[in-house]
Amino acid sequence: MAKIKDFFHEWIANNIGYKILAVVFAFVLWLVILNTTDTNMTRTISNIPVTIINEEMVLDGTHVYTIESGETATIVVSGKRSIVNSLGVSDFTAIADFSELSLTNAIPIKIEISGEKARYSSSVTITQKTMSMVIKLEDMKEKTYDVQVSFVGTPSEDLLIEDAATVPAMVTLRAPESVIERVMSVQAIIDYATITGDGYYEVAPVLIDYAGKTIEQNADIYLDYKTVGVNVVTKAIKNVPVTITPIGVPDPSATYNGVSYSKNGITIKGSPEAVAAFNVLELPSNLLNIEGAKADVTVSVDITKYLPEGISVSGDTTSLTITASITPGKGIEEETENETVTEAEINY
Repeated sequence: MAKIKDFFHEWIANNIGYKILAVVFAFVLWLVILNTTDTNMTRTISNIPVTIINEEMVLDGTHVYTIESGETATIVVSGKRSIVNSLGVSDFTAIADFSELSLTNAIPIKIEISGEKARYSSSVTITQKTMSMVIKLEDMKEKTYDVQVSFVGTPSEDLLIEDAATVPAMVTLRAPESVIERVMSVQAIIDYATITGDGYYEVAPVLIDYAGKTIEQNADIYLDYKTVGVNVVTKAIKNVPVTITPIGVPDPSATYNGVSYSKNGITIKGSPEAVAAFNVLELPSNLLNIEGAKADVTVSVDITKYLPEGISVSGDTTSLTITASITPGKGIEEETENETVTEAEINY
């Protein structure tokens, strides 16, 4: 008996490989037994897309909706391990029937196994974590807006946009009430770089909110015109110098120093041909009479009277102040003041 005991003790102590093999064999045997018995398990499956049916019950032409929650669903599946592990998101169908819309704008979600795996329906238990889809209903409203033309980019230095009118002048917007409340204006936006002269441009009208940002349009936003036409009228512009040669001579005791102007030239506008041919505005000498002057002589001139046909001033300022600089002689500085002459007085 002692010999047998010593034999097994020596065999176990000295055969480490057999011992490792025994552990591996035991683990494999456990897996075999586990799979053979196919124990129950529980598993969570998320992001199951919810399909909407009977949507026309809400979309009756006077309302629109947005989904606030329940666009996807989550469930917990319990059953045999072999079955539960074989199920995925695509094996389930989730349905929200809008005909079951409640007073709280909630729609029950019904989830079941579908397709080839439908045969497992009686073998598993499905517990829904997402019970309903919640929507927000809004009234559809209409409002008419004037179409405003706006330009972006850098304007040309030699071209002035004198007028821009849209066809049609107004558009009607049909949209959810929350969108209507955000719209400040409807604009036809044109890039300056595309303007080379008079022309007709077709652009898609854009909705602008009160922060000056574009409102993205979707299937719930309807404009009765997808595009509007813009008639653009332009003028060529150019800055030209103004010159005048005064008449007369100042008092013998005074010195004439030259002429100065309230601004460096004027900006004119007209047809490209007329503007290209006009390079300087020479004012009549009789507008600046310095005969016998002992001090500066200043005159204010309405320059529009002296521009040729087809040329006009670009901008609101049409008058120019011209000063003949006169230095008084010694002994008469205190006796003289600047002499200001109006154009009416000159003509008189």
